[in-house]
Amino acid sequence: MPSQPSHLHLVGVGRSDRLQELHDDPIAFFEVEHVWKLALCDALELIADGLPHSTNEALCRMAVSVLTTALPRHASLEEQLLFPMLRRSSSIGSDCERVLVELEQEHASDEPFAHEIAEALEELGQGARPRNSEMLGYMLRGFFVPLRRHVEWEDVTILPLARRVLSREDKAQLAASLVEARQQTDTIFNSISAAVAEARRRAADEASRGTH
Repeated sequence: MPSQPSHLHLVGVGRSDRLQELHDDPIAFFEVEHVWKLALCDALELIADGLPHSTNEALCRMAVSVLTTALPRHASLEEQLLFPMLRRSSSIGSDCERVLVELEQEHASDEPFAHEIAEALEELGQGARPRNSEMLGYMLRGFFVPLRRHVEWEDVTILPLARRVLSREDKAQLAASLVEARQQTDTIFNSISAAVAEARRRAADEASRGTH
């Protein structure tokens, strides 16, 4: 897994500091978004690893919330704010346009798959046993593995490109559009990170008890 971006100091800062940081580097917003997306992947992997005997109901409920609300919100922010700005820049070529189209296609295919997984995890979050553990594990891995690759691809292509080609005016406009979204991002990041940390602690405790 990639190391976490240096811009994680943006999470949880005060509103006035947040405004200044966004003005200085609004692309950092998407880096922080990517960190919680990777944390979601970790959560789904932990759930898959626990099947069929160990189910973390709280982690399942958290994953359902992120899959059904935060994930489509993230895709919308990229497609409605960031990608159009890149397309308007005269500095990008046809290769970048192909990348943006492919990313948009992945967003479109991820959303129904995410909802399908969320439906299965919602049952587990309510205490039900998995109907087909093998199939659910396959679905989870078929989702989080490509999602990690998607995030890493954006981290090494789209975000560095945005820093390089967007004008000062573009960045100021982007920053202004992201102020309210930042608060939601802080909440998502803190919630999913805490849930994953607790799930890892629980898994380690269960493994420790199993060795005695």
